[in-house]
Amino acid sequence: MGKKRTDKELLVYLWNIVRLHLKEFYFVIILLLLNVAFGTIAPLFFRKALDLIQTNDISTTLKMILTPLVAYFLLMLVKWFWEVFQNIFKAKLNAQITKDLRVKAFNGLLENNLTFFDNSESGYLTSSLTNDINEMREAGQRFVDLFTSLFRLIITIGILLYFSPKLTLASVVFLPIFFIVVFSLRKYQRRVAKVWRKNFATVNQRFSETMRSIAISKSFAREKENIKKFTDLNEETYKSSIKRGFAIFIIGPINDFFRHMLLIIILAVGTIETYNGNLDVATFYLFIFLMDYYYYPLLSLARNYSRFQSLFVNLERLLDISENSDIKEINTSLKIAEKIQGEVEFKNVNFSYVEDTPVLKNISFHIKPGQRVALVGHTGSGKSTIAALIPRFYNIDDGKILIDGVKIQNYELKSLRFVIGLVSQRVLLFKGTIRENMLIGSENASDKDIWNALDAVQARDFIELLPHSLDFMVTEGGKNLSVGQRQMLSYARVLLGKPDIIILDEATSAVDLYTESKIQDSTELLLKGRTSIVIAHRLTTILNSDFIIVLEDGEIKQIGTHKDLMSQKGSYQEMYQLYFKTQSAKYLEKIKTAM
Repeated sequence: MGKKRTDKELLVYLWNIVRLHLKEFYFVIILLLLNVAFGTIAPLFFRKALDLIQTNDISTTLKMILTPLVAYFLLMLVKWFWEVFQNIFKAKLNAQITKDLRVKAFNGLLENNLTFFDNSESGYLTSSLTNDINEMREAGQRFVDLFTSLFRLIITIGILLYFSPKLTLASVVFLPIFFIVVFSLRKYQRRVAKVWRKNFATVNQRFSETMRSIAISKSFAREKENIKKFTDLNEETYKSSIKRGFAIFIIGPINDFFRHMLLIIILAVGTIETYNGNLDVATFYLFIFLMDYYYYPLLSLARNYSRFQSLFVNLERLLDISENSDIKEINTSLKIAEKIQGEVEFKNVNFSYVEDTPVLKNISFHIKPGQRVALVGHTGSGKSTIAALIPRFYNIDDGKILIDGVKIQNYELKSLRFVIGLVSQRVLLFKGTIRENMLIGSENASDKDIWNALDAVQARDFIELLPHSLDFMVTEGGKNLSVGQRQMLSYARVLLGKPDIIILDEATSAVDLYTESKIQDSTELLLKGRTSIVIAHRLTTILNSDFIIVLEDGEIKQIGTHKDLMSQKGSYQEMYQLYFKTQSAKYLEKIKTAM
């Protein structure tokens, strides 16, 4: 989806996140370095104890080795307590980094344009913002382990060089081979990690999709088919998970192989050196004792390298959806639309969702401040697309869209959308109280303001009957409210924001006639004195329009009043015969009056 990024770029990005918590990072580093120091110095006391065993007098020997052994024990005890202390602060550092990554990714995601969301699966996005970030919770620890492993390796090799350069050089002979093998696994590890992550996201997407459409699945008795599809996807994820686990943990057996080879070399060279008198038994034992302490940082470095590859896969996915400049909403100007007159003009506008597949073709019309305009046309004619272009949800291919004579690209996005109120046919309420949902576009509104808006749309009666009234808890999507109740709340929410331009996108198409009749009065109040663009299949809001724009296949076919268009032969008259004529007697009476 996004551009190809190198390991260095991804590593720098991760480090910049860690740098936000340098104080905590350095503190953890210091704790770990002290822990390494304790673990490295302690074996020297053990070596001293072995070196003192030079007499057959057991009593004297015990007295001589008691001090270094006690010192060894105390240092290891301090190391244990220090390790507990450091793990607490490591957990805190990891939690802080995870929190920052999640907020940064979420903010970046919300800045993307609608085209991105139109072409993205919600399960994929959810997986990235949850699972990918959870997988990266140890990013800080990876850097900590990297620094401390290098320090531990250098200190250990330094100590060994001091006691026996020859044996030390013999013990590092496998280092280049070891790292060549580890580096050669890089592409394989990255590839299997990508496949696993993709499969995992697909499972999440399937689960999310099934939950959203559970009613439809049950109505068609599709449970068995859904289970089979989910099982197949889960099987693919299982297989890729095994490959990913192999790619990560193969480092352990490779490390053990070289470790045992190293042990053989140390035993062989150490035996010869001891036999020739160049090495004492205590120092020989120190090399064997420190071998694990020497090879552990090697294993840690190798595993870190492997885990960084997995982190990079997760990070690439996150950057593709949150840091990709190609999918961002861009503010081309900071002109603030604080208060506008509401003049809207389209000049030769062309638009396509997909390149070379035009949806709108050479659209031009002019709406004066306070005018009401109706957009009519068959499904797919471009009505909702025009509505989506005014608040700049999408960028046009060419032409101009002007508000008060200023191109909409020159307005700051947030302020532009603040002066435009949109009521769509698909009302979405968020999980939370009715009050919280009402305050989405008007954070400073008082309860009195909220009730005034609810009274205006005749919603007070049903809200007062709900438990806790304004504090009634709405479930996800508003599922515990009827379609009509949700629509009335959406009207009140827009009314509370006091926008200068109103767009009604088939706002009453999903409600019954009784609810529509109640909303109709609210509609008149909402549209009064404001520039309004109404998309509807019913005549209740069309008849009172200043003019009607008739669309067909993305082109304007007719413009005029209802009376004018009915006197002409064309698309509008045909639609009237097909749709509007069959509506209720009440509507027909209005039509007769209007004609």
